[in-house]
Amino acid sequence: MGIIRLLFVEDEPDIRSVVEIAMQLDKDIRYTSFDNGRSALASLSASQQHFDMALLNFRLPFMTGVELHHQLRLIPSLSNISTALITAHILEDDISMYKSSGIKGYISKPFDPVSLAKKIRMIYEGE
Repeated sequence: MGIIRLLFVEDEPDIRSVVEIAMQLDKDIRYTSFDNGRSALASLSASQQHFDMALLNFRLPFMTGVELHHQLRLIPSLSNISTALITAHILEDDISMYKSSGIKGYISKPFDPVSLAKKIRMIYEGE
């Protein structure tokens, strides 16, 4: 198991707090969060930070997680980022659309905070 630099974008403060605590269960996940796609894109475009994986809320202000995924990939340092969505939208048609958009996986809401880091690692590693 290697280090995963995780970008998390979620507009709900309570969910960001729970995810932040959950990430502490895996000492090899380095976690950075933003409260919306616009602020994430502005910051990441300016800094050229590298992340291995993005966990994006599907329903964000101003754009969807899928739209944000495509915008992140336009940033040279993030052109190969693996993306998973955290969403309550897990019908078969939704999942097909995620996959066709290049989304690697999803985590359904509500989620179990205790197993969240393990699920993120499994998606990142392609399991």
